Amino acid sequence: MNGIGDRMKTEFWSKKRLRVIAVLALFNFTFLGTEYLFDNMMAYLTDAKQVVVAQSYILGASVVGFLLFPLINRLIKQRVKYLMAFVASVASIVCIFIIQQHEAYVSVLVAGGLVFILLGIAGSVSHYAAATMLNNDSSLAKTVGIAYALGLLLQFMNNNFVKNDTAEAIILSVFMMILVILLVCLNQDAAEKIESQTVTERKINHVLINSAVAGGALIASVALMTYIFATLDNVVTFVHAGGSVDIGQWARLLLALSGLIAGVLFDIRERRYMNIIMYCVTLLSTLCVVVIALGGPFLIGLIVFYLSAGFFVVFFTTGFMDLSYYMKLPELWAGLGRAVNNLCAATIGAASLALSESGNAILIIAVALILFALINVTSFIYSNQFTVCMERGETRKSDNEEETEEDAMKLARFSEAFSLTPREQDVLQMLLTSDGSVQEMADKLFISRAALYRHITALNEKTETKTRIGLLQFYYAWKKTDVER
Repeated sequence: MNGIGDRMKTEFWSKKRLRVIAVLALFNFTFLGTEYLFDNMMAYLTDAKQVVVAQSYILGASVVGFLLFPLINRLIKQRVKYLMAFVASVASIVCIFIIQQHEAYVSVLVAGGLVFILLGIAGSVSHYAAATMLNNDSSLAKTVGIAYALGLLLQFMNNNFVKNDTAEAIILSVFMMILVILLVCLNQDAAEKIESQTVTERKINHVLINSAVAGGALIASVALMTYIFATLDNVVTFVHAGGSVDIGQWARLLLALSGLIAGVLFDIRERRYMNIIMYCVTLLSTLCVVVIALGGPFLIGLIVFYLSAGFFVVFFTTGFMDLSYYMKLPELWAGLGRAVNNLCAATIGAASLALSESGNAILIIAVALILFALINVTSFIYSNQFTVCMERGETRKSDNEEETEEDAMKLARFSEAFSLTPREQDVLQMLLTSDGSVQEMADKLFISRAALYRHITALNEKTETKTRIGLLQFYYAWKKTDVER
């Protein structure tokens, strides 16, 4: 037993995972650290309410960066990307020092907007490369949680031991350069992995019924959760900017701890209970909003916010990275959780702060409860898109011989329903069962690689699917429907 446990620990702390953790941790640190520096410098130039508004602007700018990366990745050549990475790192450092100087409101705001566009691109690259390197990984949430906690610990140490604004800007700049270097290397490895992946390596553990519905439901669910968490966040930021409470110290440890705990809990039974756990956390946060609205102490809101926010970050990061495996544009979806969160936080900033300042407890409670009810609906829709995978996983536990015979019968019925030729049946069966590369599958079928691709294209046309993964997902989903009939 000790040997098995040691081997599992060794596999978890692999070189690949450590590199992913390092990249995600550095991104979290530079993003949160730059945001913290921006808020502090803005506090010298304007009042607390305008700091919250300015923070909304830079969060919105980061969304632009997250959405730009898929275009860059598809349209720009690799050599040009290296040059762009160098230019972006230099530009980011310049912007950080403009923010640190805080000479004028406009200059700080413009520099903040630009650096957060670049940070958005870096975030999108980080999440896409991490998702690619950890494809089909059962410890994805733990990896995300550890990276998030490490990023926060770096910020905690930076806030505690660095008391000079210039030194803080220098540290952020150094870590920004390190992040860019690691990103270039990891993204290159991710690109090579995609080229060398076999079809079965790209398959995921679960079968998705409708990727569009699942994607829309997850976006809506995260957006609605963000409205609740952003309300708490903006109240905390407002109080911090006003100078009555310093939130840059011990509270970060709560946030790091909650991220670690979330990663461990979410990964239980291959993340089967992740949505349920997040439901409970959201319920707690909703109750916290109600308590504050009824005149409860601010300290309760602060503690609940930091304990639940870690769960939320690990939830939307892991959720969208998982979902990206099913989507046609994975480089967009892998980092979309952060983009949706930032966009909603930016758009709700002024409204949530105005709502909390209004003193209308009934209105605040009503809004919170409505949001919570809508979260339940969207989470239910999202979870139901994975019901097939649960049944498929249970089916695989049955007797091997009966399963093989049943699969053969289903393949025959599928082939008849879609008028597959004998060769197309062979190709489909090979896609379903082979662990080899495309060339190895072609060799086993005694056809050329080009001929194999032609047969796959014909299968896509007959089943009205777009990709090989889409074909396999359609096949497994069709099997369930066929059995029920």
